[in-house]
Amino acid sequence: MTAASLALSLPTVCLGVRSALVEAGLRSVLSGVGFTLLTNSEADAPQRAEVWIVDDAALEDPDALAQFPAVVTLGSVVWASLLPELGLSGWAALPADATAAELIAGVLSAAAGLAALPSEGIAALQAAEEAPEPKDPDEDPDLADIALTPRESDVLELLAAGLSNKRAARELGVTESTVKFHLQAIYSKLGVGNRAAAVSRGIQLGLVRI
Repeated sequence: MTAASLALSLPTVCLGVRSALVEAGLRSVLSGVGFTLLTNSEADAPQRAEVWIVDDAALEDPDALAQFPAVVTLGSVVWASLLPELGLSGWAALPADATAAELIAGVLSAAAGLAALPSEGIAALQAAEEAPEPKDPDEDPDLADIALTPRESDVLELLAAGLSNKRAARELGVTESTVKFHLQAIYSKLGVGNRAAAVSRGIQLGLVRI
């Protein structure tokens, strides 16, 4: 396949991320291999874009993504359980620190009508399917009184950003065992048994910024 024919086969991508720095990085990677890029501020983006890339800001209204043909998300492990419910033609849920290769593969997979997850995302999706339904804080006042320590809050934020235990430990400057210790405390306080449920509950209770 020639470079020209490859460029013609690449989908048009709209960048709908909040951070200008992240957008610049995405633009550098994707334009470098020939993708046509739009931003969601362009009036004709909804008609032209074949794949939309969004970050965790879209968690404020995930149902709005159902209007797009295909979506690639960057960030929270919660996307692994949300995206299958939106009726998209294709999607990919990637960590916030996805590599260039993962990003390109995710965009191409979504455009081709496939669902793409890294191994950690698959584990999160399986865990979410096995997790019990979260309780409603309005129906259980005890949930509204949950308080995490500053370090537990840091760990939960990093989980929501899609980081693995090892990456979270590196980010916080602690050992992986310490992260696991904090995870167990978080699970106990939130009444959950896995990462995806912890992030979902944290968002529900306002413990995670999106």
